Amino acid sequence: MRMSLVDTIRTLQQTSVATGYRLPFAQYWRGLPAAVGFTTPAFTIYLVSYRQAKKVLEPYLGADTANYVVSGAIAELTSSVLWTPMEVVKGNMQLKSESKAGGTSAMIKHMYQTQGLKGFYRGYWVGLAVFTPHSIVWWYTYEKMKTYLKSTNALNTSIINSRATPQDLTVSQYAIASAVAGTASGTASNFLDVLKTRQQLAIAEEVSRLRPDDQKGLWKVAKNLISEVGMMRAMFKGLHVRLMYSLPSGILSMVIVERLKPEA
Repeated sequence: MRMSLVDTIRTLQQTSVATGYRLPFAQYWRGLPAAVGFTTPAFTIYLVSYRQAKKVLEPYLGADTANYVVSGAIAELTSSVLWTPMEVVKGNMQLKSESKAGGTSAMIKHMYQTQGLKGFYRGYWVGLAVFTPHSIVWWYTYEKMKTYLKSTNALNTSIINSRATPQDLTVSQYAIASAVAGTASGTASNFLDVLKTRQQLAIAEEVSRLRPDDQKGLWKVAKNLISEVGMMRAMFKGLHVRLMYSLPSGILSMVIVERLKPEA
């Protein structure tokens, strides 16, 4: 629930619709039903695709860098069919003012009536441009961190002659690996993520009133963003809020997955 509040702040900051965070209480939680409805199946597809691709590709690419890169890309390409509609619906809900608020089903119906099915995939290609490298950096960093931590455990085991299995990672070590991976991938992809969010929400009333020419395309979105805050600030716009949102959920997800069903 707390992550919904932070995610709403992230969306507002990236789109510059609000300069402050003092909003009607209910607005912080808009988009939560869409997130809840899509996140579990999307994350399941994402994780299963990564692990299955990694296993299938191992005879051809080995079990190291090349495999992490290709498997991460495949996982993102497979799961984005659900991630994109979730982000578009959720983002539109988060921008709605209190006087125009409606339920998630009403938003979905309105979007379908006014934009058709393609409205749910607005920003799909830029989303892939953002999250494919994001996924590649995430998995590469995560796997390398796990390898490093396992080697550290093996060294400590040999020194103290413990009975513990050298390859075992603790909950805190999985959390550290996920946190490092999330920070690296989030920082690397942040500029494109801001562009993606702005393009996805360009036709939302709150954004079109503020920047009507955002609807002209991604290049115009980028020019408006850089003109608004400058190139350096554009690279890191909303990054701290994005990490506040993504790191806790990413850490929790991977700790649960790795403890319940570790890779063979």
